[in-house]
Amino acid sequence: MAAIHKKLETLFARLAAVVYDRKYITLACVLLLSLALAGQLPKLRIDTRDETFFKDDDPVLVAYNRFRDTFGQDDRFIIAMKPRDGLTPGFIATLNQLHNELEASVPYIDRITSLINARTLRAEGDTLIVDDLMKDLPATDAELEHVMDIIDRYPLYDRLLISEDRSIVSILIRSRAVKEAPEEGLLEGFDRDAPPQPVAGGNYLSNDENIEIFTAINRVIEKYQGQGIDFYLAGTPAVVAELTRSIEDDLRRMVPLAFVLMVLFLFVLFRRISGVIYPLLVVSLSLVVTLGIMGMWGIPFTLVTQMLPTFLLVVGIGDSVHILTIFYRIYRSTGDKRGAVIQAMGYAGLPVLMTSLTTACGLLSFALADVGAVAQLGYVAPVGVMLALLYTVVMLPALIAVFPVKQGKPIPEGARPVADRVFDAISRITTRRPLSVAVVFALLTAAAVYGTVSVRFSHNALTWFPETSPVRTATEFLDKVNGGTVMLEAVVDSGRDNGLHDPGLLHRMDAAAPFIPGIRVHGIQAGKAWSLADVLKEINRALNEDRDDAYTVPQSRELIAQELLLFESSGSEDLQDFADSTYQTGRLSMLAPFTDAILYKDYMEEVETYLERQFPGESVTITGHLPMFVQVIKNTITSMAKSYVFAIIAITLLMVLMVGRIRIGLMSMIANVIPVIGILGLMGITGIPLDLSTILIGSIVLGLVVDDTIHFLHHFRRAYEDTGDVETSVRMTLHSTGRAMVITSLVLSSGFFIYTAAYLESTVRNGLLTGSAVIFALIADFFLVPAMLSLVYRRKR
Repeated sequence: MAAIHKKLETLFARLAAVVYDRKYITLACVLLLSLALAGQLPKLRIDTRDETFFKDDDPVLVAYNRFRDTFGQDDRFIIAMKPRDGLTPGFIATLNQLHNELEASVPYIDRITSLINARTLRAEGDTLIVDDLMKDLPATDAELEHVMDIIDRYPLYDRLLISEDRSIVSILIRSRAVKEAPEEGLLEGFDRDAPPQPVAGGNYLSNDENIEIFTAINRVIEKYQGQGIDFYLAGTPAVVAELTRSIEDDLRRMVPLAFVLMVLFLFVLFRRISGVIYPLLVVSLSLVVTLGIMGMWGIPFTLVTQMLPTFLLVVGIGDSVHILTIFYRIYRSTGDKRGAVIQAMGYAGLPVLMTSLTTACGLLSFALADVGAVAQLGYVAPVGVMLALLYTVVMLPALIAVFPVKQGKPIPEGARPVADRVFDAISRITTRRPLSVAVVFALLTAAAVYGTVSVRFSHNALTWFPETSPVRTATEFLDKVNGGTVMLEAVVDSGRDNGLHDPGLLHRMDAAAPFIPGIRVHGIQAGKAWSLADVLKEINRALNEDRDDAYTVPQSRELIAQELLLFESSGSEDLQDFADSTYQTGRLSMLAPFTDAILYKDYMEEVETYLERQFPGESVTITGHLPMFVQVIKNTITSMAKSYVFAIIAITLLMVLMVGRIRIGLMSMIANVIPVIGILGLMGITGIPLDLSTILIGSIVLGLVVDDTIHFLHHFRRAYEDTGDVETSVRMTLHSTGRAMVITSLVLSSGFFIYTAAYLESTVRNGLLTGSAVIFALIADFFLVPAMLSLVYRRKR
């Protein structure tokens, strides 16, 4: 194994010599590649929709898309309005004005519904007439009271358009599910043989269009602020849009801050302009190329990949730091720039390669995930890490060759920097008292393990927003007042055309609507449920002299078919929201609160069990955003189990190959697993849950923290081959690479700690945990690894 290591070190030295001698050609090729892929940057986008977590052929996503193709969008924007003076004719006039302005200003609208255009039914002879509730706006309190009396006779509008206590009125905005096909010219298409194809089947509204809707709604609402009305904008599309906007804002702030931080640390380490400019230029270009590849592959920024730019910056900078640290030391003593860069590359090239491979393996484990967004991270992040390595070993020698580099003053004889004295003390303590050091780490690990017992699975994206966030306060308020802001959909398939004309089936759907809100699991309870049966009862009452005792589902199949036909003939399209065109499939909608997706699993199972009993002869499918996200959590947990196993095995094998001894390679993994246990313990102590944002940290951390261990063991191996003494080898290792390990760890941890200033709590948690893991790993590499080496090698005097 030592011979292979020597060959690889020689290979890196030769590569540096070739690049140094052909510096201009090398830089030209690198710039051309960078410019070509930078042209793909405009294709980058941010997508925080639930659909991004699924692969295209996932059965859950296929069922949801089939639902959208049939019934349209499930969730909607909810604009709740609470007039401080109560419902008055003046408020109704404002509501009407706002309704009309939203209808005219908001793009991609399928339907806007409020009390202004709420459906009312009446009959004239055998003709069914569908009118708007407020065809004429009430001008007096008496007229408004009459309108409220009418509303009381339409239970379907409770908790949707108006609260039960009549203090809050809502406007529901449903966007189109599928983009409209571009309009063709009048005569265009007559010469085609094939019939035109529908636009459905994947051409759904994207996150960009959702944000356009969200922005337009907010723009209109702002005009009505300060008129004695409290506004609340909620609904799943609003939460998704606000998440996207928050991620964009955090990226705009965090990436520049990471750059400033790297400049600061690089200057402190090297005290040279070249030591700052060269690494930043290398990682910046490699990041641009990686983002260009993301755009070219169509991989968006998601809740999972939002930290990727800063991650690649701080990880990529470490390669340059290790090489430049050795280069400047050699160059300071010899003055030979070419020889110094060749020696530095030969000395640090192999550990830099191995650290990049281990980090890439930790990230590559995500490619095994069943969750689409996580798998995408596994595709692009390893590419970014290896591109950072490629740019480092190719660009760095070329830049050193082209531009002048300050040689630096030699260190006076007898002068001992503070860092060297600290490193000497660490080497003495860890090698002379290895058992005591090991016991201390064992106790700390046991305490961390005890903390992990308190870690819980929980995922509630709403808690990622600050408590004062408008979308969070609105959602929590409406969940409390109306019982929910998100939709849970049950699709009941009768298996035959006109199956929904069956009185028995409709009676069972009618019975399910009041029963479902009574199901309560883990505090989760639907605020409302409704179906085609509710509309049919309205029709039947209107056709029977508007008598309240006729507010029932007809007993005759023929009468049901006739009443539905009369409703269709009235010109209303409302039935499209409740049944498909053949009346084979019906929709049972439930209004549910926005809460922990982990808890929703048990609630949904209870609802599904009831529906299977209620509809034994029909096929029932639960769909919508809530079931999708419950499936995402299940997929993520199983995927992470596979990812962790893959990452541990792959990184352990690489460590064994790097060290050349199985026992030392396996032993070194103890120091790398401890930081993972440490962050789990920290999560238990601080109450941070395992959710979709934090569950990925383990594999990322494992790939990161192993880097310093590789550098330490590589330099230790070379020193031990020369001296045969553990304490001397540890001291030499710390003197040669200790500073670089400290600086890279500080850059890494600080780059992640920056995210504790982010807006989203999920980003704050990621930054805190990952940054802490890097610090834990540095402490383990400086103290535990030398102690274990001393125990294994038995210090030679």
